[in-house]
Amino acid sequence: MKTARQYPDANRALWRALTAIFGVVWLVNAAFQAMAWLAVPASQANFIHALAKPASKVPHWIRPLLLAGLHGAQALGPRIVAGSMVLLAALLGLSLLTRTKVALGARIGIIYSLICWVFLNGFGFPYRNGQTDPGVFVAYAIAFLFVLAVAPSLEGRGADTPQADPGLWHAARIGFGLLWLFDAALKWLPAFLLHFSSQITAVIPGQPQWIAAWLGFVATIVHAIGPVPVAILVGLSETAIAVGLLSGRWLRLVIPFGIAYSLAVWVTAEAFGGPYSTAGTGVRGNVLGNVLMYVIPFLFLWAANGQSRAIKVRSPRQSLGQAR
Repeated sequence: MKTARQYPDANRALWRALTAIFGVVWLVNAAFQAMAWLAVPASQANFIHALAKPASKVPHWIRPLLLAGLHGAQALGPRIVAGSMVLLAALLGLSLLTRTKVALGARIGIIYSLICWVFLNGFGFPYRNGQTDPGVFVAYAIAFLFVLAVAPSLEGRGADTPQADPGLWHAARIGFGLLWLFDAALKWLPAFLLHFSSQITAVIPGQPQWIAAWLGFVATIVHAIGPVPVAILVGLSETAIAVGLLSGRWLRLVIPFGIAYSLAVWVTAEAFGGPYSTAGTGVRGNVLGNVLMYVIPFLFLWAANGQSRAIKVRSPRQSLGQAR
C-alpha cells in the first residue's frame, strides 16, 4: 500500500520558491533561444548548427536518429520548429512560475527535456578526453520529476497538508542518484584521472579576464597538490554523493555536500557557465552552466529531508490491516 510523505507548511513554501526559480530558468532559456534562433540575421543557421553539431559527436549507430531529427526540422522549416521550441520553453517557464497546470507542465517538461537531451545534447556525447557530463537536460527531467511529485501541494490553495507522491519522489531521488553514479563512474577512467588539469585550462579561452585569472589560480593550486590526487578526490566525492542518493541514507550530509560540490565545479571546471553568447549558453539549455542545475534537485531533497522531519502517513485501510 502506498504511503504519503507529510511535511509542514514551510516546506510547501520552499517547494513553491524552488519551482518558481526553475520557471525563471526556463524563461531565460526561452529568451536565449529566441535571440539566437529567431532574432539575429543568422538565426536559421544558428538553429541548424545547434541540431547538426551533436550528430557529429555521437557514435555512428546513433547518428541516423539525430540526422533524421535535423532533416525533419529542415523539412518543416527551421523558423517554425525553432519558434515552437521557444514557445514551449516559455510556456513551461510560465507554468512553473505561476503554478498553473503544474502537473501537466511537469509531464510535458520531462518528455521535452528528454527529447532535447537526444537532439540538442546528443545523449551527452562524446565521452572522451575526460568528458563526463551527460548533458543538462537529464537534470532538467529529474527536476521536473520532483515538481511532479509535489504538484498537488504546489497548486493547492487551501489548508491541506503538503504531501509528496512517494513513488514519484523515490523515482526522482533514484534517477538523480543514477545521474551522479554515471558521472562518478566516468571519473574513474584514465582519460579523466590522467588529464584532470585540462578540465580547468580548457575552459579558459574566451573567458572574461577576471574569470581567466581565477581559473589560472585554480589550475596553479591543482598542479601544486597534484592533478591525479585531486582527480581521485573528485571521483570519491561523486561516488559518495551517488551512494547516498541511491541508498537514501546520510541525506542530511549528502545534500549540503552535493550542493557545495556542485557550486565548486561550477566556479572551476564550468567557469561560471561562460563564455556567454546568444549562440552558446541557453541554446543548449545550460543557462549559467550544467552543474548549477544539479542544485535544484538537491534543494528539493533538502526541503523534504534536511530542513524537516518526514512522517510516513499510512492510509486508513493499511492502518486497519495492522490493527487486525
